[in-house]
Amino acid sequence: MIFEYLELCYIAGFVDLEVSNRPDLYDVFVNLAESEITIAPLAKEAMAMGKLHKEMGQLIVQSAEDPEKSDSQVIQDIALKTREIFTNLAPFSEVSADGEKRVLNLEALKQKRFPPATENFLYHLAAAEQMLKI
Repeated sequence: MIFEYLELCYIAGFVDLEVSNRPDLYDVFVNLAESEITIAPLAKEAMAMGKLHKEMGQLIVQSAEDPEKSDSQVIQDIALKTREIFTNLAPFSEVSADGEKRVLNLEALKQKRFPPATENFLYHLAAAEQMLKI
């Protein structure tokens, strides 16, 4: 099991499939062996999947299913898609007042009028990357 703390959220990797029977332990469960992504009942509204989510999920599953790919190649595929998503987030960020990092400009994000699921995803991505003004 691997834990990583990201701004009010945890990412955990499990090898025991019994975790899938414990929706109290996760919001999103990615089962690579079965090519399934499961959303816990309590997280359904907050985790509504938009096009961006589905693309990421499909990439993960397709890459993991490819018998020609090593684990490091799967990780590289995910990293490449993640960079693409950050590229999409960049126009809605600005340099912080102290000039040290980029922060999300929430008003600019809202003006783009993304579907609610996409806006929510990008906002939470910014939060996970510590890009919110506090």
